[in-house]
Amino acid sequence: MSKKIILFYPRIVTGWQAQVRLSLPMHFLCTATVLEHAGYEAKIIDQRVEPAWRSILLKELKKDPLCIIISSKTGTQLKHALEASKITKEQSNVLVVWGGAHPSLLPEQTLENKYIDIVIQGEGEETALDLVRALETKTPLKTVKGIWFKENGHIQHTGMRPFINLNQQFPFPSHLIDSKKYLRSMFNLGHLSFFTSRGCSNPCTFCYHNVIHRKTWRALDPDIAVQRIKDFVKTYNLQGITFSDINFFADINRARRILEGIIKENLNIIISKVTLSVNTLPKINKNDLELLERAGCRRICIGVESGSKRIQSLLKRPVHVPTLLEVNRNLKNSFILPVYFFIMGIPTETKEDLLESVSLSLKLLEENPNAVRVFNIFTPFPGTELFDLAVKHGLQVPKRLEDWISFNYRNCAKNAPWLSKEMRQLIEMIDFCNFFVGKRHYLKPYEKTNPLVVLLSNLYAPLARKRVEKLFYRFPVEVKLAKYFGLYAKQE
Repeated sequence: MSKKIILFYPRIVTGWQAQVRLSLPMHFLCTATVLEHAGYEAKIIDQRVEPAWRSILLKELKKDPLCIIISSKTGTQLKHALEASKITKEQSNVLVVWGGAHPSLLPEQTLENKYIDIVIQGEGEETALDLVRALETKTPLKTVKGIWFKENGHIQHTGMRPFINLNQQFPFPSHLIDSKKYLRSMFNLGHLSFFTSRGCSNPCTFCYHNVIHRKTWRALDPDIAVQRIKDFVKTYNLQGITFSDINFFADINRARRILEGIIKENLNIIISKVTLSVNTLPKINKNDLELLERAGCRRICIGVESGSKRIQSLLKRPVHVPTLLEVNRNLKNSFILPVYFFIMGIPTETKEDLLESVSLSLKLLEENPNAVRVFNIFTPFPGTELFDLAVKHGLQVPKRLEDWISFNYRNCAKNAPWLSKEMRQLIEMIDFCNFFVGKRHYLKPYEKTNPLVVLLSNLYAPLARKRVEKLFYRFPVEVKLAKYFGLYAKQE
């Protein structure tokens, strides 16, 4: 019997992108690595980087693999995941297995789709290995922990699987992917993503990671993390890495030891991103910021989420504003660029709440011109507390897997029954003006590739700032023009 497994990673968006931003399919790499070490042949097909993905998929299906494992998040990625599933079912007898965020959140509804046979819930490495062994030996699927499957017209669940030990993971084999396809140019160097921890223990009411990781944070021991980073940099001949950890500083002493290890090993890399939880800021001092800088960090991302105390309480995301402002000022003369994330369009949020967030974001820019502020539109993910609140305020829950395809941030804002017409217009205006407000706005990367775009954006930037400052959403001619030419708000 074949010992081949196909791992298919679908596109996340549809249509042309002005600036394609890719990251390694890290969890797929972890799964493929475990399978390879157990003697199976894993073939990764990443639709984002393979224009000929269809012919590659059909070719691999002819080799009679044990199964195809497809990953998907909620939203547009489901469309492409379903397309690959349909092709597999129509062109072969290969079992279709789904994993990733969406099927982990809604396994039963996912399995109701006729093109899907099995769902892996949660972490996939050990579950996938047990599953393919069961398929190879024709062992009953009920012996495999962590899956949902169909049997005699009924959906069966085998129970949750314990979390894996990250310290016992294998390093990625370099032959599994073409790393050059994933290199992102940041700070004029090529970067790949890497993680040293999984999950998060914060009680945030809007984040689906709480559901998938069961509010648990797990991490590599610092010495092991440093060695993994060193091997990763050497294997892929890197000049930079991006930490994809949800909260790198969850354990402040561990984070310090990793940064000190990077310096001691003289890796000479640029760390293009480290993500901090806003509640860890009081633990971080000037020495920590200097340590980050000496280790090569050039950007830290902080989820502020809201400037309104009421909304912060709703999100279970308290912000100590004096500490936030102090850290922001301390970074003013640093090489490190702070990026502050806010959420808008939350159920029960008022214009006054939104104004508090805007005011705080602009104050951060005023006190540190190198800072970046980003406003994201709230999307209610199933399983979270805010999803339930959105349902109470009129959210119509999709009844089928296919209905979740259009479930993205812009469509949610457009159709959210809890938003008044004025709030929708405000959100659309702020979302558009996001691209232009601040010294380091979204169009900054176009400086070397499209000077005309930069010129036009610089001319518009003062108006964009005034619109945001005053929450002035009337006569949005520029937004309508951008939509007309397909440059903005294009979603499924």
